[in-house]
Amino acid sequence: MNASDTTTASRRPPKAWPLESALISAALAAQRVSWIDAPARALGLKPFTRQHLTRQVLAQLRRTANGWPTRLRTAFGTFLMPLNVDDATGLIDRAEETGARGTVTALTAEGRRLRVTPHAVLPVALGAVRAQVREAVGQEAAEIYAARRTDGSVARDDWCALTARLARRIVLGADAADDSLISAILEAVAQAEDSTEYAARAAALRRRLDAYVHAVHPGGLMGAVRGDVTEDAADDSRDAVVEHVLETLTRVLADTAAQALALLTVQPLMPATDRTERAVGEALRRYPPLAASLHEVRAPFTWHDLEVDAGTEILCATAWLRDLDEAQGHGSHDPSASLCAAPGPCAAAELAVLTVTELVRALTRHAEPVVLSPHLTPDALPAELPAASLRLALADDAHEAADPAARPVADGYVAPAGGQSPAHYAASAEAGACSLEEHARRLTDCAQQSGWNHDAFGEQCRMTLLAHAERCTRAAADARRAAEWLAN
Repeated sequence: MNASDTTTASRRPPKAWPLESALISAALAAQRVSWIDAPARALGLKPFTRQHLTRQVLAQLRRTANGWPTRLRTAFGTFLMPLNVDDATGLIDRAEETGARGTVTALTAEGRRLRVTPHAVLPVALGAVRAQVREAVGQEAAEIYAARRTDGSVARDDWCALTARLARRIVLGADAADDSLISAILEAVAQAEDSTEYAARAAALRRRLDAYVHAVHPGGLMGAVRGDVTEDAADDSRDAVVEHVLETLTRVLADTAAQALALLTVQPLMPATDRTERAVGEALRRYPPLAASLHEVRAPFTWHDLEVDAGTEILCATAWLRDLDEAQGHGSHDPSASLCAAPGPCAAAELAVLTVTELVRALTRHAEPVVLSPHLTPDALPAELPAASLRLALADDAHEAADPAARPVADGYVAPAGGQSPAHYAASAEAGACSLEEHARRLTDCAQQSGWNHDAFGEQCRMTLLAHAERCTRAAADARRAAEWLAN
């Protein structure tokens, strides 16, 4: 919203032009198609990628609506969309203050709606649980490490099961670590299709949690919360806390931890003291777990003289808005803001960031991550990196990898030592393929220079360069096939 507006008369939200609504609808639909950016990137036409086109549409909306939240009619529904992060926060804050905010759902890249637990205040300082988080992470990281296959990879199902176990242990204590039914019901709650189904599944979750939350001596985070919550506080308050923290932790450990490990593999020269925190922060910035959320308005309210009707759905596309702000040279990124749909700080989200950072640090203390698929390059990271699409291996050379001087370096790649697992050699072959492809690109660029045009000798040199480039490209393809064979 334009801060200079001083009008006191109530106003209706401006409506986007039909073409603008169609473009936003297309941007939402495009998130479902992971390969849609490939042609533009292959041709070096970044302005035609989804990210850049979405920025242009949002910038146009800001201009035509003078920055005010705008009403959009899309193929996915009719929404009131704030056009900057501050307005999104203020609008949701106002709805919360007036008791007008209803159900909150996450809008996934595939256009699906997932229920998210309401924000709940965590009545305990993170410092009080930091030690037990590190202890739990250290022990569960050993279980993840032990679950590796012969090639060093960890199956996605095993990864999710073990990270969900860690979330249960941190929140509910060691007694709940093996109770996988809790996590299964929690996932079913998120997938509920309507309010009746949601209510039934939420009730089932609370029944399952009762034995741990209301135990005489609860474990994990609940033990610390139990000491800080007064007897006058309703049981529902404690239930809301455990559900919110458990959901947030489960989501970030299953997805963000894997994405952070993958990003570590394309940023190997980051200082060891901060590489883990930077990778986690970058994963949350690039691939936020809650990129967009929908907030139901169940009663009318007024915000900055803007009338918001009951039945409105507020679309907070926070990932888009932060990206636009960063592209325009302002705004900052708080990693925990990507984890909770509520405006303002969230201690549960901060705990989740702490936990995922400790898990990545624990895993890389004794191993080095290797991405078996998909292929990642530092200068062209994908717009989306679904954790389910990642095939990660944990190799046993963390100390050598942390010390590039210990092994030979060629084109920035540190070669693995001999006598290692197939995952090591798969990574070596993949890195060699990348190096060959880059060399082929440089030779081709050189051959395209106009300086070779003057005589026959220049043309002969050009053909020689292109022939070398072709051989490098073929060799890269052979090396990549070898890498795939080793990885499988």
